[in-house]
Amino acid sequence: MKTALKSFILLLAITAFYQSAHAQTGGGFGIKGGLNYNSNGQYFKDAEAIWGDPRENLGYHLGLFGKINAGPVFIRPEVNYTNLTSQVNQVKLTTQRLDAPLLVGLNLLGPLVSVFAGPSFHYYIEDDLRDFDYEKYNAGYQFGIGLNLGNLGLDLRYERVLNGQQVDIDNVFTGDGDLRFQQLMLGLSLKF
Repeated sequence: MKTALKSFILLLAITAFYQSAHAQTGGGFGIKGGLNYNSNGQYFKDAEAIWGDPRENLGYHLGLFGKINAGPVFIRPEVNYTNLTSQVNQVKLTTQRLDAPLLVGLNLLGPLVSVFAGPSFHYYIEDDLRDFDYEKYNAGYQFGIGLNLGNLGLDLRYERVLNGQQVDIDNVFTGDGDLRFQQLMLGLSLKF
């Protein structure tokens, strides 16, 4: 009797977990936000500095997303406000922009895990790294992996801007003044 009750409770728990995980894979819309770690052109070299002060290039992002399912494949358009921080010679500089990624993904391991990739379009609101007279539009790409637990989603992604910008900070990043934002983003989403 005890074994049958334990089996029933285990089956009920697995069913509830599957149903809650399945909720995030369904279509709909929601809100998202999280932290991002920015690097300006030398990501793997800058990764060594994370151990010294992990808050140095830490920023955040907030936004909205939609999700359209087509079987195991999905499309996820987003609109995000992104705040990037750059540390240059002990001076903290901020970049603010609106981002619009258009991600295509694939659900793996049922509804629990997904992978995704796609282009990301950027509009710069303010950028302390450059003079006022700069190109406000740019594009890049993102790819990552997500974990879906009910209406909550957690994802880790990498983003890189395709076109570098010319900056006027004595060519501190790559020696020629070409700057390409790249970042690791950890996000939490809530689907309605």
